[in-house]
Parts: sequence; structure tokens; C-alpha cells
Amino acid sequence: MKPPTTNHTACHQIGRQIRQIGTGLCVLAGIALVAMSGAAIAGDREVISGKEVLSGKEPLVLNDEEPALVKPTLDSRMRYEYGDQAGRGPSNASTWRNRVGLLTRKVSGFQLFAEYEGTMAVDRGSYNAAGIHGDPSRTVVADPESHELNQLWASYEGFDGFATIKAGRQGINLHGQRFIGTVGWRQNMQSYDAAAVTLHPSEDLEIYYGYLWQVNRIFGSQVDETLTPALGDFNGNSHIFNANYDGLSFGRLTAYAYILDLGNDAGDTNSNNTFGLRLTGNVLDTALTYHAEYAYQTDAFDSPLDYATHYAHGNLGVPLIEGVKGTVGMEYLGSNNNVGFKTPLATLHKWNGFADSFLNTPASGLTDLYGRIDCKLPFDVSGSFRYHQFWDASLDTSFGNEFDVVMTKEIRKGVLLLAKAGLLQGGGGVPDVNRAILEMNFKF
Repeated sequence: MKPPTTNHTACHQIGRQIRQIGTGLCVLAGIALVAMSGAAIAGDREVISGKEVLSGKEPLVLNDEEPALVKPTLDSRMRYEYGDQAGRGPSNASTWRNRVGLLTRKVSGFQLFAEYEGTMAVDRGSYNAAGIHGDPSRTVVADPESHELNQLWASYEGFDGFATIKAGRQGINLHGQRFIGTVGWRQNMQSYDAAAVTLHPSEDLEIYYGYLWQVNRIFGSQVDETLTPALGDFNGNSHIFNANYDGLSFGRLTAYAYILDLGNDAGDTNSNNTFGLRLTGNVLDTALTYHAEYAYQTDAFDSPLDYATHYAHGNLGVPLIEGVKGTVGMEYLGSNNNVGFKTPLATLHKWNGFADSFLNTPASGLTDLYGRIDCKLPFDVSGSFRYHQFWDASLDTSFGNEFDVVMTKEIRKGVLLLAKAGLLQGGGGVPDVNRAILEMNFKF
């Protein structure tokens, strides 16, 4: 819906007051919850085929034996990000994001969760928040100030564990977040207004279906869709299917179909149908791991585009020495009729380099040949070092190369330090980009 054209000054002043009140509440809530003892560990909520887990550790539930009916959750992140893209001014984004929630104990299979999310900037003018605020001539750091309802869902688990039903505003992450994710790297989470069901017909088979009517994107509450229509939330009637089978001796088979009806004030160019298969596991019961994936995509619904293209991804990983693993792989995103393969709901920062230069697939497609080393460093620091070589889909044009590094250190349970950098030497019309990030995470 278009914003009103009258009383603009008054509306602007009211909006500014609301943002100031929200900022104050965010600070007070964060301080209060950090001080509370016995707070629930919320963690990074990751949904694997519809099942919500905490970074693969413990589920975000209070079981029937918990004495408390409701517990608070807090996920707080303080971050400094430096971005410098050739042809633009540098950005220096210092932001603080808090997610404050209330989670009920699971009672007779039912559970409720509500969560507020607020992001504040030390200096709104010191970086380009994707055109929402700040200096548009600077490098983009897509962490605008925002205050909004992040999650509000109800779930039911029953039928002797056969089915879980979940409805409301929620996070959804499916098979590595390559196509459907919460964009957890950015300060403002991508959430989904959705109804979903997860079925377990057998011990080895899990089937997930979700109906999405709105995608609440990372650009937050301050988006003016008359000025930046492409940043608006997506609306439509989308259907996502994902099935995982673990009964094979050589790995896990995933089949998926993502029928995405995605429109906003910029149009419907992101609407697409994607069908794919993915196989992951170990080679002949050895420590050598593999990933093999193929997908086919076409335009869909009201998209004005006319294309059909392919996606493929394969890699091999092998332990080199104790505590060190190496991986080499190639990811291919095809092109047809001058349209590149689209992944508009993915957690894109995980893929194709930390410099964030390929968040949108080039019209000529993208081929990413990469290698990475994951290792344990002194003082219990986890490190990952990655190298990418980029081309278009036909391997005719080089888009440059990139070196990435990320290191993390868990200070104590719920407190994590992170340092990350991405250095892209561009080519083929892609500019050079340097990024560096320091952050501290508190999860209680």
C-alpha cells in the first residue's frame, strides 16, 4: 500500500518519535534481560526441513518437565562492519541488534513464541544502509535501523511424533539455506508469514510443506517503497516442499520444489519455480565427504521474464591432518535469455564470497570455483580460510577472485566473538570490494 501523500512532515515527526521510543525500549530490554539469571539459551534458530534447532545443539523448546510456563530469550549482537567498494566511498557501520522474546513451555504438544527485533546504528550517516538511510554514495552495508515484530508463532506437535504444525511469523531454513533462509548474517532477520507442516512417515523420511503469504525481508521497518520499491517485502501465494530420506547407505537424499510467487512495488521478476535433488554423505564409509546437487528453474506466476535455466553444485571434503579439513568445489548458476538463476529467499552471504558482490546472480550467470580450509587454531579459535575464482556461466568472462577468512571464539556459553574479512579483486565489470567485520554475540 502506498504511503499517504499529505501531512508528510507530521507523519515523519510521529514516525521519528516512535523510532526513538523503540530504541529506548530495545536498550532497556537488552540490559534487563542480560541481568536476569536463569534466562533461556535462545541461540541461532535454524530450521532443518521445518524442525527448529539451536545451531544443531538443543531445540528451542521448554519440555513438559520445565517448572516455568514462560521463559524470556535474548539474542544480542554488537557489530562493526567496514565496507569499501571501488567507485564508492567507504562505510563504517556500527550497529547493535537485540531480539527479545517470550517462549512458552510445550503443553500437550502446543507452544507459543513471540519476539521483538530492534537494530540501532551509532551513526546513521556513516554508511549506506541499502539506500534506506545514510550516504547513498558510500558502500552498501545492508543493516538499517529497524524496530519490528520478528516472530509470532504457534506450533503443535502430536500424533505420536508423526506431525508438527506451525503457523504465524517464523524463521525457515531449508537444506543449507541455499534457496530458503532467514539471512541470519544480517542484523535484521528475514522471517516468513506462513503455515507449515512437517511429517515423519518413517524413521528415515521427513517431509516439509510450507505455504507463504508474506516474506518480511532484511531491510526492516523504515523502507519507503515509493523511494526504494525493490526493497519492499514480498507478497503472494508461495509453496515450498522439501523431503529428506536417510535410508540410503551412501548418504542423505533431498528432493525439493519451491513454487515462489514473489511480488512487491518493483514488480514480480523474482517469481520462479525451482525443482531439485541433492545428495550428501561420505564416500564408501570413509572420512571423505561429498555434495552433489542439481536444480532446474523457470519463470512463474506474474513474472514478466521468460527463461529456463539450471543450477549445479558439487564438492569434496577430506580431513588433511587432525583438526584440519579441506574442501574443493564448484557452484554453477546458469543463464537464459539474459536472466541469471535466481535465489531471492536464500541466506546469500553464505555463498559466493563474504564481499557480497554476487547477492544477485549476474545476467550472464555465475560459476564459482572454490577451495576452503577449516581448522582449529590456538586458544580454541575456529578458523575458516576460503578462496573463490569467479566466471560467468559460459566461462568466457572472469569476474575476479576473492579471499575470505572468518575466525570465532566462544568466550563462555552464549558469548561469541567473531572476526571476518572478504577481499575481492574484481573483473569483467565487477568492482573491487574489501569488507572487514568485528562482532560480539550474546545469546541467553
